[in-house]
Amino acid sequence: MLYRSLCTVALGLWTTLAFADFDAVPKRPIDLTGYWVLNTANSDDPEAMLTERQAKERERFERWRRREEETRPQGMPPPIDVDAPPPQADDRRRGPRPWQKRYQENLLRMLAVSSTLEIKQPAATRFEFISAVETRRVEAGSHTQVSMPEGQLADSWVGWDGDWFVIERRVRRGPRGLEKFRLTKTGQLEYFMQWSGDSELAGMKIRRFFDRRTGPEPVRNPDHGPLP
Repeated sequence: MLYRSLCTVALGLWTTLAFADFDAVPKRPIDLTGYWVLNTANSDDPEAMLTERQAKERERFERWRRREEETRPQGMPPPIDVDAPPPQADDRRRGPRPWQKRYQENLLRMLAVSSTLEIKQPAATRFEFISAVETRRVEAGSHTQVSMPEGQLADSWVGWDGDWFVIERRVRRGPRGLEKFRLTKTGQLEYFMQWSGDSELAGMKIRRFFDRRTGPEPVRNPDHGPLP
């Protein structure tokens, strides 16, 4: 009984340390606010990385399907394709189905595929991130629950870790996303993203650099944010 109690306490302490809240304010003044434009020459392309990953996954599936067909006993019908349209559906229809389109859009949102980023700081610990795919409002030093693009409920930790502004989201037995922002010595905004856990994006690491916009304020998209 004592051993079990000690293990419980140790596990709780480990969990607290592993997911400790970030700082509400940086140790030195850092200004991330402004309109930022993607520097494509020095940045990873998450959309291309996702396309390549999905193409490899389709190749693996096709190899598996061919092996299944080769080993299927003669006369046994092929397995039912649950995604196939019903017989009365228009066979001439082309392109992804609506659920496939929504799923792909959610993946692009999770990858923050946008050529622009606006960061506002209406208060010392409150930030607003506006891109072509979404608008998010967060508070530094907070631990809350938020909805992921695919609808899962995630624990979220937000705040400063040294010079990095960090947004971490974790879904129980689901995707885990880590985002980090900081200013480089050359004045660019560096953005790092990493996905792990049970997700199609697991293993993806993306680093992007943004230049501060010096021209007029961009035209706003009423649904998401400034247009590219």
